[in-house]
Amino acid sequence: MSYKQRLTDYVRSLLSGLKDHGVTDVVVSPGSRSTPLAYGVITDPDFSVSIQVDERSAGFYALGLAKASEKPVALLCTSGSAAANYFPAIVEAYYARVPLIVMTADRPHELRDVGAPQTIDQVKLYGNHVKWSFDYPVVDTFEGTTPFVYQQTARALSQALQSPQGPVHLNVPFREPLLIDLEQVPVPRNSKMIRTSQSVLDTQTATELIASFEQSQSGIVIVGETAPSKVQKLTEFLVNLGWPVLCDPLSNLRSTKDQRLQQLMVENYDALLKDETKYKLLAPDVVVRIGPQPVSKFLGLFLKSVTPNNYITFDESARFRDPLGLTTDLIVSSLDGLSELTPEATDSHKTLKLWRDNNKQVRKLIEDYQREESDEGAYVSTMLLALPEETLLFASSSMPIRDLDTFQQRDGKGIVVLANRGTNGIDGVLSTALGAQKAMARPMYLLIGDLALLHDSNGLLLSRYQDVQGTIVVMNNDGGGIFSYLPQAAVGNHFETLFGTSSGLTFEKLAEMYEIDYTQVSSKEQMAELIPQATKGLRILEVKTNRPENTAAHRRLWQRVKESWIENE
Repeated sequence: MSYKQRLTDYVRSLLSGLKDHGVTDVVVSPGSRSTPLAYGVITDPDFSVSIQVDERSAGFYALGLAKASEKPVALLCTSGSAAANYFPAIVEAYYARVPLIVMTADRPHELRDVGAPQTIDQVKLYGNHVKWSFDYPVVDTFEGTTPFVYQQTARALSQALQSPQGPVHLNVPFREPLLIDLEQVPVPRNSKMIRTSQSVLDTQTATELIASFEQSQSGIVIVGETAPSKVQKLTEFLVNLGWPVLCDPLSNLRSTKDQRLQQLMVENYDALLKDETKYKLLAPDVVVRIGPQPVSKFLGLFLKSVTPNNYITFDESARFRDPLGLTTDLIVSSLDGLSELTPEATDSHKTLKLWRDNNKQVRKLIEDYQREESDEGAYVSTMLLALPEETLLFASSSMPIRDLDTFQQRDGKGIVVLANRGTNGIDGVLSTALGAQKAMARPMYLLIGDLALLHDSNGLLLSRYQDVQGTIVVMNNDGGGIFSYLPQAAVGNHFETLFGTSSGLTFEKLAEMYEIDYTQVSSKEQMAELIPQATKGLRILEVKTNRPENTAAHRRLWQRVKESWIENE
């Protein structure tokens, strides 16, 4: 058998391992050493291939595909520093629990550590930020190599999909020549070798939980980031429980069409909890937290202050998330397990009316704010009101996700909200949003700040290689707007140099370079008119705002919330 035939069989075996275990999307960053695998995926109709020459952007694009599709996505690059540029997206995927299959081509073992070009130490390159890493054997004449490659690929997928899900690293060395027999590449999809199961509640645990729920008089439920596919099963549990539901914008509950859940929803808890004098009135006897800790800093301050005796955390993994250190009971279960909990809602809940009445009052204040103010918050509120139904809204970290937390009211529009909150960074936001749009095939709106868009402007390269769709709404306050709300803002010396970081840039020329539609939005009325308009390809809507004015307007809103507090009768 020729070397070309052995190489082809090797590639077929690895790709079979991917496709048999759920991989349909592959993002390729072109390069020489990855030629065998690149040819393999591009000629196999079972794979949908996306091209992005910038590896850092490609990593986040794959992240968005995997996050939105809730399926594993493969990522492929050549050897050397190309692999290092995937690292930021891998870190985000690890902490956000997203299954990325990172395939880095490598030099063969005899060319490592001897000064060969485009060669770095790629073995365990990503350290503890992947769930598993494997350095594949080179193509050889041993008959067991090809089935071994399939087995290890299946093992990698198993690791990536087991809770908590996350990225894995496949380092694949190739000797030259790198060409394979293209006519032999497509292979049939086979039945899975691996099966993944989910943890569910046992009868005793379910009985004990129901008893504690029914005994509570002032419990609350906190719902963090939740995959859209899980919302319906979660809804049934929340409605059965009948407690106030403090829902993060990434919970995907605020746009629910379910009227029963809308009656329990408290979306304005962040504004309410800025007044610490009301903590005692709202203190819960039991807290149920589902998903990661929400965006709101003030929710965390509230919980740390009142320190509930019973704090029940639901997580699909024993590696549970608890940044506040308050968990008293950990329930390791998938959200599907919540359907087994059917407590009877009682009329003895002491604070349900208090939460509801004040949440409604804040909603009125936000409506006034949207009409009266002209800062970033008012523009975000205007955008949210104008969004069409069933769209995808992607929010950058920093101020955009916080403004979304403040201004997104329950609306029944069925909008899906996503963001990168694994590490809360502003890198790769545009690329992730474009990947999510491809996966969900919905109209996409990206809410982003100027620094985050500059940070990932290479993501626009995607528009030169494949069809990308979406509206980029950039709030340009000329720098790091969130720092104006932090103690650093009170220290005049070096604030602008270290934190404000004004660039003086706008995005019209960037849009022109990529032949993207561009509008500088000068009024809320114009924003309301432009948002619902259908668009092909990409467009940028840029809003120029003022950091000090933004901060002052937000603080006026918070003061009004404090002054408008409604006590229970």
